[in-house]
Amino acid sequence: MVICLEDRVTGKCLRGYPSDANMYNIKLHIIDFGSAINEFTIKHLYGSKGPSRLEETVEYTSPEAMLNISWSRGSPDITLKYDMWGVGVVMMELILGSPHVFQISSRTRSLLDQYLDGWTMEARELAYKLRAFMEMCILVPGSSPLHQSTGAKGEHGGSWLASWKCTEEAFSEQVKARDPLKLGFPDIWYLRLVRQLLIWHPADRLSVDNALQHPYFHPHFQR
Repeated sequence: MVICLEDRVTGKCLRGYPSDANMYNIKLHIIDFGSAINEFTIKHLYGSKGPSRLEETVEYTSPEAMLNISWSRGSPDITLKYDMWGVGVVMMELILGSPHVFQISSRTRSLLDQYLDGWTMEARELAYKLRAFMEMCILVPGSSPLHQSTGAKGEHGGSWLASWKCTEEAFSEQVKARDPLKLGFPDIWYLRLVRQLLIWHPADRLSVDNALQHPYFHPHFQR
């Protein structure tokens, strides 16, 4: 992330500090994400197998990349959603003030450990993260692509297999509880954008173009 003093006339980042405080806006630019998968990087950087585990940043690795080492060989429409997940993680970091977005409580970890005896540490860490995904309604038991709801009410159709609700209100309260300042999301549009970026199935996740059309970036569409 880069904090930029953006010139109000040209829209470009200033190199020095401006003398007139009325001539710039403070902007936060999010750049340089993930594994940057496209035809050029596959050919010149990663090779046909795509990025290795060591070339990915664990905190921003999307579920499909975490669980499938050959994820980068999929269609461009899907692989480009990798970095959209990363944007959602960064937006959560801004709310929580921590890079540890997907954490579970020590009590939950202790309860899980009773069933993970004999597992490797890597497998345990994966189990902890999957549990965190479930608590944040990212991993929804029984859901399938194009059926994971993130609508205004945030309800999932059919029978719910977890012991908590996945409504917008419940998600908002959960994030507020994790926020050291107990503030949570600044508005409902920020929350909805994050939820649409942190979707388990990449086919359902927002694309770059769709994300830029989200009402969060267009206040006149917010109703």
